[in-house]
Amino acid sequence: MKVSRLVSIIMVLLDKERISAQELANMFEVSKRTIYRDIDAINMAGIPIYSTSGVGGGFEIMKNYKMDSKVFSTTDISTILTGLSSLSNMMQSNELVNALAKVKSFIPVDRADEIKLKTDQIHIDLNQWIGYRNVQAYLEIIKIALQENRLLSFEYADRHGNKTKREVEAYQIVLKGNHWYFQGYCFELPHLSTL
Repeated sequence: MKVSRLVSIIMVLLDKERISAQELANMFEVSKRTIYRDIDAINMAGIPIYSTSGVGGGFEIMKNYKMDSKVFSTTDISTILTGLSSLSNMMQSNELVNALAKVKSFIPVDRADEIKLKTDQIHIDLNQWIGYRNVQAYLEIIKIALQENRLLSFEYADRHGNKTKREVEAYQIVLKGNHWYFQGYCFELPHLSTL
């Protein structure tokens, strides 16, 4: 069960009046059974989801329900904002901007100053001091390949400086330390040679 999916389902339910299990399953590319489990988890977390069966049925948050300002503690919101802000320094995208805006909508007015102070106390800058910094364009290309199941083609240089053309199926982008790594399956195996 992905926490990000649960939060996204809550956002969808807050935004829409009613949505079917099939629509949610299509939206998040999971089975209807997974959606039912997610809805149960959301209910257990204290957010009352009401379901209606039949034509035009679906899930909705009970009318007149207001998100309790205590669902997320000040530390919870500060931690989420710090993490999202540090990522937005490295990967500028509409998804991160939207996620930041949604999380900020959970901030109760009476705790806004306290949360801003806590969030501003920690700054995570993952950019390198020196070296090649314009990695954003490449990250966007890889993200699109991941989202659209497309192959990537590029020129690869091995440790000896030998260059070969590669065609790769993208699997994952990894941030480790302050370096980005790309994981994928290469369709063109290099010729084996002895040293």
